[in-house]
Amino acid sequence: MDFNPESVDRYAAHALTMPRGKRWRQALSTALLGDWCEPLFSTGHLPPTAIGSLKAEARLLHRQLVPVWRRRTRNGRVLSLDAELGDGLSLYDLVAADVDILGRVTEGIFEDERLNAVLRGLTPEERRVVLARAYDGAPTWTEAAVVAGVSEPEAFGERVRRKTKRLAAEQRRRLAQCSVKAGSSARIRRDTRGLHR
Repeated sequence: MDFNPESVDRYAAHALTMPRGKRWRQALSTALLGDWCEPLFSTGHLPPTAIGSLKAEARLLHRQLVPVWRRRTRNGRVLSLDAELGDGLSLYDLVAADVDILGRVTEGIFEDERLNAVLRGLTPEERRVVLARAYDGAPTWTEAAVVAGVSEPEAFGERVRRKTKRLAAEQRRRLAQCSVKAGSSARIRRDTRGLHR
């Protein structure tokens, strides 16, 4: 078979009843070079399932050739982060702004109140080091201090590490104390109910 574009399109339309187009042509050309016809070489004939295998391979290859942002989902399409939204904005601009706002605002934005309490116990400069360690992927406290732009990053990073460790331990102690108090007050209520009967 000749692999020029017209021949592939004609074969796709008439013999395989498959769609035409540049991506379909590329998918079918690649599938034709695959191992769908291996039984022909080993047994001398093609099984009835050979054409079905060829079509399935062409469909799979076509799907792989379609860019992710062109694929359909159940409720719409996946968009590239480079998708233009008008006014010179792209989807990336909106997503990056939201991530930056959510990640950098530390006054009560996190769901875990213990984390909020620890962050409230830090100065803004110390908070920047903690967030650099968490979000910017700094592997050490010293590198996080460098990312945060503080002077004497080694000493400052170590000080922030010790302070956050101390504040987290204090939060754990308070939580344990609250749970002990809650348990003892429930026991007292239960015991006093027995006295009133």
